[in-house]
Amino acid sequence: MAVKENTVAHMVKSNRIQKGYTQAILAEKTKLSLRSIQRIEKGDVCPREYTLKVLSEILEVPLASFKKEESPIKIPVNKKVILSTGSGLIILLCSLAFLSQSAVFPETNFESYLFWCAITVMICVTQWIIWNYRSLKL
Repeated sequence: MAVKENTVAHMVKSNRIQKGYTQAILAEKTKLSLRSIQRIEKGDVCPREYTLKVLSEILEVPLASFKKEESPIKIPVNKKVILSTGSGLIILLCSLAFLSQSAVFPETNFESYLFWCAITVMICVTQWIIWNYRSLKL
C-alpha cells in the first residue's frame, strides 16, 4: 500500500525519522507495540485519538497536524459473497411468494415480463451496492 504524503502514516514516519528514532525506540517511548507502529506507518490502520495524542507528545508535533483522514471500510470478499447470495435469494423468494399469493397477477405475458425485469433491476442494484459502495458499514 503506497502511503500518501499528507497522511497520518507519512507524518508519523517522517517525524520519527527526523527525530532519529527507530520504530523500536518510538514503540518503547510511546508504550505501543512495535507492530502497531509498523501498521500505522504502513497505513494499514487509522490510529485512535489516544494513539495520535501519545505520538504527538513523543514526536513533539501538534496534535492538529495529524489530520485524521476517513478511511473507506473494506468488506472482506467472503462477506460480500454471503451478502450477494443472501440478498439475491431473499428478493427471489419474496417475489415468488408474491406471485403464489396473487390469484390474478400476472394477467398477461407483458405484466410477467415487467415484473421479472423489476426483480432483475432490484437484484442488480443490490449487488452493485454490496460490491461498489464505499462506506457500507457492517
